[in-house]
Amino acid sequence: MIFLLTFIFSCSRDNGDERNNNDRVPDVSVQIAQKEPYEPKMDFTGNIKPYREANLGSAIPGRIEKLYFSEGDHVSKGALIGQLSGETAAMARYEYKTLQKDYERTARLRERESATQQDYDHIKGKYKAAKARYDFFKKNSEIRAPFSGVIVEYLVNEGETFSFSPGLEPGYSHASGIARLMQMNPVKVKIDVSENLIPEIHNNNIEPFITTDVYPDEIFEGEISFIRPVLSTASRTATVEVTVNNPENKLMPGMYAKVSLEMEKDSLVFIPRHAVLDRKEGRGNLWLIKNGYATQQQVTIIDEHNGKMALRGIHEGDSIVVSGLHALKENIKVNIRE
Repeated sequence: MIFLLTFIFSCSRDNGDERNNNDRVPDVSVQIAQKEPYEPKMDFTGNIKPYREANLGSAIPGRIEKLYFSEGDHVSKGALIGQLSGETAAMARYEYKTLQKDYERTARLRERESATQQDYDHIKGKYKAAKARYDFFKKNSEIRAPFSGVIVEYLVNEGETFSFSPGLEPGYSHASGIARLMQMNPVKVKIDVSENLIPEIHNNNIEPFITTDVYPDEIFEGEISFIRPVLSTASRTATVEVTVNNPENKLMPGMYAKVSLEMEKDSLVFIPRHAVLDRKEGRGNLWLIKNGYATQQQVTIIDEHNGKMALRGIHEGDSIVVSGLHALKENIKVNIRE
């Protein structure tokens, strides 16, 4: 009997404790959402690159007969930079000129019907093939600038034989060539921008500013010239190209650069960082209190600064839980601490 009474008393106490636990209302602290001025300025880093670059070479190997400029010289579009030995082009020219005379002679005979159509077509085909061959060798024996720029480096010297071997300097063109040509006015900087900022860049007139360690007190103005139309699946970022005028050639390819994007001014709600849960790829969740009950809300993270996050997806006047977060579940009644 004593054992039975003890067991009944124990069960009664456990059931009472369970009811007390179920009826327990968690205490939370809240912050009333209020918008604050937001002047977004996003900072990125990158390397300065030439606006255009090319390793100039030939479609055929050959000996470098003459180089007409020095490294560091500026050349105009179409300028003759180098000349390959012309033996192959000369042989092609002799063949072409000989067949040109045969073709003209056969054309006159054909007009008088002293040559057959077959003979005329045959010599015409050989003449056109010889001319195309000569034009090809002549074009590839001359190295000309496809755009105005600076000859940065010769990959082959006079007297050496050019063959197809790629350049291996990291960060620049790896194409085979004789001379490396770069357009340095303007220059460009490539930065990787998070996906949630791409709409801001597309929809607003954003002005980039560039600074360098070499000229710490000088700010260079740029403009966004290209946004890559696809995102990296690894980082969820898009490559954005910033173009900078460089008339004095102060900015040199390879320099380290800092890029600041000043977005359009706005007003956003700022919440302590710890109140935003499950942060991933520019999104997160927080707890709101509505009519004394907790409910979860997804938000978009715009920026983070000084331990606070600027958010979209909540409104002024919302009660946001900032402490007691881990005791919450959906639609649970809460007690708001003063």
